[in-house]
Amino acid sequence: MPLAFFAGIGAGSKKGILFKGGVSLEAMKNVKAVVMDKTGTITKGDFSVQKAIPAAGVSEAQLLAVAAACEKNSTHPIGVSILAAAERAGLDVENPQAVEELAGKGVRVQLKAGQALCGNRKLMEAHKIDLSQYKNEDYGTEALAALNGKFIGCLLINDTLKEDAASAISQIKSQGIAAVMLTGDAEQSAQAVARQAGVGEVHAQLLPEEKLEHLQQIRGRHGSVMFVGDGINDAPVLAGADVGAAMGSGADAAIEAADVVFMTSAMEAVPQSLAIARSTNRIAWQNVIFALVIKIGVMILGLTGRANMWAAVFADTGVAMLCVLNSIRLLYRRSADVDKQLASAGRQAAGRVA
Repeated sequence: MPLAFFAGIGAGSKKGILFKGGVSLEAMKNVKAVVMDKTGTITKGDFSVQKAIPAAGVSEAQLLAVAAACEKNSTHPIGVSILAAAERAGLDVENPQAVEELAGKGVRVQLKAGQALCGNRKLMEAHKIDLSQYKNEDYGTEALAALNGKFIGCLLINDTLKEDAASAISQIKSQGIAAVMLTGDAEQSAQAVARQAGVGEVHAQLLPEEKLEHLQQIRGRHGSVMFVGDGINDAPVLAGADVGAAMGSGADAAIEAADVVFMTSAMEAVPQSLAIARSTNRIAWQNVIFALVIKIGVMILGLTGRANMWAAVFADTGVAMLCVLNSIRLLYRRSADVDKQLASAGRQAAGRVA
């Protein structure tokens, strides 16, 4: 059995998939649902500010300046995109006097003009910011801003779907595995991405601890689950899943907590890893059954006086060599099979989109 798992780990490494041991490979064969984060997993995480919607009496420049000051020290893709937009507009971004990050909500900072907030609706609701005059019918991730308890506007930020996302999710479904998306983004934005990618079940506007709760519910409905994410907020969910998988471009905490790491950060690595895991376990059992059948058969023949020394040599060394050759198939044949399956799934997904 170790021969098959060594070959499976090698087959994964050739495609940029790092399995952290045979336990990960064995656990993946039972996966019934793949649960994915949106940003950086299904999408590229390459954000850009598409639109600024200031409140009455506030200019776009003022809105962007406050939001950029809030995100001055942020490394989150959304914060980086806001800072980039402020730089393009030629704004002088203020350094905040104090910064407090609120997980799953946004940031609260102290500026010369007063206390500023930048984040999602949950952040605004937590600070009792009046949003009655705000309406948004456009697609995109919302970054709401407030200054001294008053709503000053919203920035709409769009992300780009990964080119292989639709074909990868189609391939996951073709293996009889459910595809689910958990995200902290707004419902409208999450649903739009899910439609493009082909994800049937979506849970949006979730805090990190709520993602873990939904994961447990999904496990109850489907069975063993694999979670794929890349952010530091995904670390608890990665650790709580039956199999945790992290994108190689993600946060160190996510990579540390994961059982599998996709070094290429490509979505196609998800169905590839599942196919390799199932093939590895199948070949491992083939080796076990083949070895036991031959050895028991030769033992019986030996007891009846019908087996010679060469039969015993074959039952020992010969069977071991055949098991080695059977395991090595993972390094060659399976790679081509997976590529063919993904290409077929990609054509099917493209046909549905058309």
